[in-house]
Amino acid sequence: MLSTTLFAAIFAFTGDPTPTPAIPPISDLAGLQVGKCEEGHLSGAVQLPESPQHYVRITPENAWGRREMIDVLVHAGKQMEWLMPEADPFTVGDISAKYGGQLSGHRSHRLGIDADIGVYWRDAWQPRGEFVNLHPRDLDTEATWTLLRSMLNTGLISRVLLDQSLINELYDYTVESGELTIEEADAIFPPQGARVWEMSGIVTHAPNHGDHLHVTVLCGG
Repeated sequence: MLSTTLFAAIFAFTGDPTPTPAIPPISDLAGLQVGKCEEGHLSGAVQLPESPQHYVRITPENAWGRREMIDVLVHAGKQMEWLMPEADPFTVGDISAKYGGQLSGHRSHRLGIDADIGVYWRDAWQPRGEFVNLHPRDLDTEATWTLLRSMLNTGLISRVLLDQSLINELYDYTVESGELTIEEADAIFPPQGARVWEMSGIVTHAPNHGDHLHVTVLCGG
């Protein structure tokens, strides 16, 4: 896994959408920002607040998470409103139940560190309150990359799962548009055709993720 420090260097975290100093590398926060995860349950959970101008919660009762996860989502909503005001509010699926533990339909989502987030269709549109599979050519790469980048630039993201066909579209967009150099894109996205055990980068392929991003925040030791 690539170090978070690298991504903090590539993407400067700005907090609210006004110029501020970059967030320190996560290693310098020494557990202040990233606390320890308790095995199998969630304590001190925070519910993702209602904010319809920024995002839509599919299931509010499963929208509980660690502070780091909630902060990332709130930050992403503010960034999207600032950078792409024409974009729809993004859809947030399951995070965790209030006290964590097994959540129906998921292997993860037990500790408040995982969130499912919709990708953007053409014209920065998202199906409201649901995830719908789309053909790769229908992906709004600019809007989806803007959303993904707003989360990566916090320095708090451990990994992102997405279908490889959509990853390929994002890779091509970021390089062709000049958003990233080839070296930066290679550090974030797995190469086309890579086998799972050979994959590197923070964004990796997962089946059944052709309609949403599965985002995981860092968890202390």
